[in-house]
Amino acid sequence: MKHTIVRLIPFGGFDIPGLESWLAECSAQGLRFAAAMGPIALFERSTPLRVQVHLEPIQGPVAEDPELNAIYEQSGWQYWGMFRGSFFVYVSSDLDAQAHTDPDTLDYAFRKFFHFKLACGLLLLLGNLLLLGLYGQGAPWEIDWVCLRYYPVETLSDGMIIPFLLAALGFFFVDLSYLLGLIHLLRYRKAVKNGTSPRGHRGLGWLLAAGLLLLLPVLINTVQLFSGLDYRPYDLEGSGFVTLTDLEGADFRIHQDPFYHMDYISHHGTLLNPEHWYFQQYGSFSANQSPFDVPRLEISITRYPLEILAELRCEEWSRQYINGSGDYETLEAAYGLDEIRYAPREKWIHTNELTGETRTFLPGGIFILRRGTTVLFADYYGEQNLLDYLPLFAATFDAL
Repeated sequence: MKHTIVRLIPFGGFDIPGLESWLAECSAQGLRFAAAMGPIALFERSTPLRVQVHLEPIQGPVAEDPELNAIYEQSGWQYWGMFRGSFFVYVSSDLDAQAHTDPDTLDYAFRKFFHFKLACGLLLLLGNLLLLGLYGQGAPWEIDWVCLRYYPVETLSDGMIIPFLLAALGFFFVDLSYLLGLIHLLRYRKAVKNGTSPRGHRGLGWLLAAGLLLLLPVLINTVQLFSGLDYRPYDLEGSGFVTLTDLEGADFRIHQDPFYHMDYISHHGTLLNPEHWYFQQYGSFSANQSPFDVPRLEISITRYPLEILAELRCEEWSRQYINGSGDYETLEAAYGLDEIRYAPREKWIHTNELTGETRTFLPGGIFILRRGTTVLFADYYGEQNLLDYLPLFAATFDAL
């Protein structure tokens, strides 16, 4: 049974002398080249062989060339496969064998190969523009630095900043790998024309690997966005969320406008955007009434990848000013919750100094609850004591 071995390619993708010497070293260690994909190469365990490796630039379709293979076989070379769709890999046990005898033909092959790879750079440039443009709102010049300073978790959870930064850094490494590869290819062609021995540049292979590793989560995140997997709402009934009816009683009338009466739970999230739930309800109000004059409830829940982020988010919520609320009280953990913070809101009356009109602002309260990596923020306006319903809010975590 053949055993496949995976190795990170230590040389740039166009560094022909470096790749040839490395593949020869691997063969001497009993690793026979099988295939190359991105920054990694696949090998099969075999008998250690000292061979000379030659990489022949692919000038046409990325497919095996039986005619070219036959020509090399006549000269004692064995075909081992293709390297990243860029080179045919040939090996010879004769360490002094010559793969080419016609310098003009060789120079033509490398010139044509170089021009093709140069054109491929346009596709890479297009990829830069499309992906960075998609997450352009997360660019440093678009960030509200005041919010980032005081509310970093909330700001970085906007679904744009982290993808943009990862994409920008990833493309930096990939683009640098590509440009250095072209430079090495030019130097190699010049060295061959001058009859000198070019050398490889070990250690540059990590550029492509690092770039692709950074771009991978961004690409997955993008697929989720365009496939519609980022937004997955579901019905309020059976969701386990606390409603105004739970707080005000079964006879309480809920406003029928869909904006003020969500009969569903807004639910979204991607790989780089924390999973989030949102729900709000308002009591019924007439056309000449303000929606802020009736009982209402807003619930926002976010699940973070790390518990430390959830803890920091609780701190951020408790620092935000909520109109009419008092200071937050930290209560003893209960009902399976790790943190319970409560801010009461007193009823207060405001009189307009110009018109003399008075307006009564409803009492209520705010919960900031955390269980593990999940944080719940509940903002209630009404006459009920929110603390009496803490078990109901705690049970919401079980339904997520």
